[in-house]
Amino acid sequence: MIYAVIVGIIGEYLFSLGMSMYTYRLENVPFYIPPGHAIVYITTIYFCKQKSIKVNRLLLEKIFTIAIVLYGLVFLITKGDVFGFVMTLTVLLLLKNKPRERLFFLSMYIVVAFLEIVGTTYECWYWPTTAWDVIPFLESGNPPSGISLFYFLLDLSCLWLYKQRHRKAWARMKHIRFLNEKL
Repeated sequence: MIYAVIVGIIGEYLFSLGMSMYTYRLENVPFYIPPGHAIVYITTIYFCKQKSIKVNRLLLEKIFTIAIVLYGLVFLITKGDVFGFVMTLTVLLLLKNKPRERLFFLSMYIVVAFLEIVGTTYECWYWPTTAWDVIPFLESGNPPSGISLFYFLLDLSCLWLYKQRHRKAWARMKHIRFLNEKL
């Protein structure tokens, strides 16, 4: 979670203040936002570890995928959210061959979509009308539907940092996973 906060701080300042990808109401980065990313991350992990969720994993993956496609299509049709729809398709394509991670990222997509709708509805932040306010052919909703793609980047960044800092533990985990797959 420490890595998620560190990556969250860097990402917020880079994407919000540096690249103007989105803007907070007071045009700063509120202090609670980076730890909030870690809370979203850990909440999704705990959700996916619940026994009832594990038992119904395949059914939930199908339901979540359908819900995500419908959500992306509704935003595309009603808000002209091309940017969000492209990111939604990217998320689904990335998950196609990742069965072990699929439920986690589909769940995270839904959590992020909910938080984005609440945050933009109450004008805590807003998104420009096009991607980064500079790519005119990528019109964006407020919020863009597939913005959870950036949470995947958070996950990959945290994983990369962990692997760099804990090489022996990572190698041991990979070896144990390999042995378990052989059984």
